[in-house]
Amino acid sequence: MTTETYSSNAVERSRLNNRLRAMVTQENLITLVVALIVAGAVIVPLVVLFVSSFKVLDPSGWDTTWGFGNYVTMFTDRIIPKAFVNTLIISSGSTILATLLGVSLAWINARTNCPGRSYLEPYNLIPFFLSPFVGAIAWHNLGEPQTGLLNNWARDIFGIEGAILNVDNIYGVIWVTGIFFAPLVYLFVVGSLRRMDPSLEDSARTTGAGLFRTTMTVTLPLVMPGILSGAIIVFVTSAGEFGVPFKLSAPYGWETLTTQIFSKAVGDDANHHMGAAMSMALGIITVFLIWVQQRYIAPRSFTTVTGKGFRPNVLDLGPWKWMAFGYNIFFIMVAVVLPIVCLIIVSLHPVWTGKIVWADITTINYVKTLFWWRPEAISAATNGIGNSLILAFGGASISMVLALVISYMIHRTKGFGVRMLDFLSMVPIGFPGIVLAMGVLVTYIQTPIYATLWILMLAYITRFFPYGQRNISSIMLAISEELDQSSRMAGASWFTTLRRITIPLLKPGLFAGWILLFIIFLRELSISIILFTTGTETLSVGVYYLTNFENEPLTSALSMAQTVMLLIAIYAFRRLAGREALTA
Repeated sequence: MTTETYSSNAVERSRLNNRLRAMVTQENLITLVVALIVAGAVIVPLVVLFVSSFKVLDPSGWDTTWGFGNYVTMFTDRIIPKAFVNTLIISSGSTILATLLGVSLAWINARTNCPGRSYLEPYNLIPFFLSPFVGAIAWHNLGEPQTGLLNNWARDIFGIEGAILNVDNIYGVIWVTGIFFAPLVYLFVVGSLRRMDPSLEDSARTTGAGLFRTTMTVTLPLVMPGILSGAIIVFVTSAGEFGVPFKLSAPYGWETLTTQIFSKAVGDDANHHMGAAMSMALGIITVFLIWVQQRYIAPRSFTTVTGKGFRPNVLDLGPWKWMAFGYNIFFIMVAVVLPIVCLIIVSLHPVWTGKIVWADITTINYVKTLFWWRPEAISAATNGIGNSLILAFGGASISMVLALVISYMIHRTKGFGVRMLDFLSMVPIGFPGIVLAMGVLVTYIQTPIYATLWILMLAYITRFFPYGQRNISSIMLAISEELDQSSRMAGASWFTTLRRITIPLLKPGLFAGWILLFIIFLRELSISIILFTTGTETLSVGVYYLTNFENEPLTSALSMAQTVMLLIAIYAFRRLAGREALTA
């Protein structure tokens, strides 16, 4: 070996060692470990679910064979194809209704002189935080043909025979999901409307275009990406909703994919493998739609940003402004006030017959559900209060720590595995909670964490930590990286920089994100209904349990307790996140 060859090899070895040292850094190791943890929590259950969907249960119910039998059954079964069609009808109808409500309310509050719009806007968003399942319970007691409060008022006051309203069908599901998911569309649209350059509309008006023509030809096209994004999210959310169809349509023959997945998971004819196949079918649909939204719609932002400061045009509606005000009030009434008032009225009766009996008013139902009076019939409900608080506090805390570390790694480091980590943090958003819950069930059913709160905690965190991560990321991107770079140049490690620089600046966002996850965990049903066992019931499962006993007063009392807890959390969220929370 010549001197030149030896020297060349030594240089190559030195370069290789430098590369290895550069890769084996604290940042790279932490990023890789976090990525592996997230992959284990997110990907493994979905892979196990996919594999399980090809296991076909034999007639004996004990052995399985490999094949496509479960997917064939989905198209040949008597109920499942109908459930699939019903899911498409509900999702489409809910999307249309939510889009119409969300876009119109966003336009009224962002672009018109509607009286009191700044005060009404927070109330427009309350359904976003409340439980759609509780909303379905309330509307059942409002619109049930025999015992519905509105139907009885119509009979007593106006002498109308029969029922003016019936929500116990597929149309009732569309109505409830539509009004409760309308804020999702609102949130996607209102920001674009407020950031729109008014000169574009002014140009149209100067050419003689009226209000309607300007709105249709200029305003709507500019905010169309937001409208489409909101519509897709509503479609996906409606397709994965369990509580509303369980209460309003499934008992009356209108099954959906989610109610069928639940039946295969824990029902008398439980077949986890069939449930896995249906979950994969639902998951593929939702993931595809989320991919379309992220890939093609979200990047299309037509809102014009200039170097000039401006405020969006405030359109003078003239006398029609009071019509807009009434529309705002109407939505708040049907989505918030009327359901809550109904829950209160029903919960104060020992037996609900559809009419207010002032002599029978009592608080005994609250005593039974809140103060641990434990006959067997409501033990699940009382267990659920404590379990939900544990899951909400613990899960929200762990989720925010995980979200903080992931956000910092993605946006502030160049660690190995950052791209993979970014991808993995988006995966749970595309899967409905009930699909991910099925994956967790088939993965961990034979492990020690099954039948404990830990499996619920794991599923909650896996499904919802991306919400906290996206909240922190949006704030972190607004903080200059120069602060972090100055700290690192002074010799501080990434962890010291995170602890002393980044976290103090993120405190308001961290608290707001924690409360948001606390709210989500407190109302969650789709995951809990699949994974709960005796002793691990949650607050929403307690409501579900009481619903099965067809005791509307007890169910309404526990529903009202959950609603009050959520309203308090909403108020705290608004205080911490600021007046413009969610709507900026």
